[in-house]
Amino acid sequence: MSQALVIGSNGTIGSVIARQLEASHQVVTLSRDNTDYSASDLKNHYQAFKELGSFSIIICCIGVLHDEVVNPEKSLKDISADRLIHYYKINSVLPMLCMQQFHKLLDRKSSSVFACLSAMVGSISDNKLGGWYGYRSSKSALNMLVKNTAIEVKRSNKKASIIAIHPGTTVGALSKPFSNNIDPSKYYTPEQSAQRIITVAKSVTPEQSGQFFNWDGQALDY
Repeated sequence: MSQALVIGSNGTIGSVIARQLEASHQVVTLSRDNTDYSASDLKNHYQAFKELGSFSIIICCIGVLHDEVVNPEKSLKDISADRLIHYYKINSVLPMLCMQQFHKLLDRKSSSVFACLSAMVGSISDNKLGGWYGYRSSKSALNMLVKNTAIEVKRSNKKASIIAIHPGTTVGALSKPFSNNIDPSKYYTPEQSAQRIITVAKSVTPEQSGQFFNWDGQALDY
């Protein structure tokens, strides 16, 4: 059985992705239950995972839109340094630290993929409404980090794809405060979103490494 790693496996989407992948992969999970996501702890987990062999798919589901520290800003007056740093730490820095360590686990003999969950609102060219400064910009930063990582990894692993995926608006704690404003036809169950993410991750080729994809497999503009 091929191996898969799901990072952020205790979240709404991550938990379902891990469960669905069990049908076709030996699944290893990483979450707040077993790591503090510090650079040193991620390095220790890399050493442990390395003993298991190579991985064909790694999906990083870490992210925050709102919690006890932050809520999406409606205007400039809502911005603070602490809130921006919090968004960047969780949405940009922690996924980057995971890519730094775990890209080395990707299979070198067959096609493999490291996918980070991003967001369409992180697309600079698609931004027509403004607002949500911290979330938007931290996801834009993640997209750049994915692109940079893809360029470097390609030099050492021709079979690997490093990509970003927009999962679509998914029913769960992240979207619940905004659910009244969401078109029901565009509000997807965790099971739908997880299956779509897995499908996109399995379908990309090394030539597409560094791209940003919608949940339906269409490439999105950064």
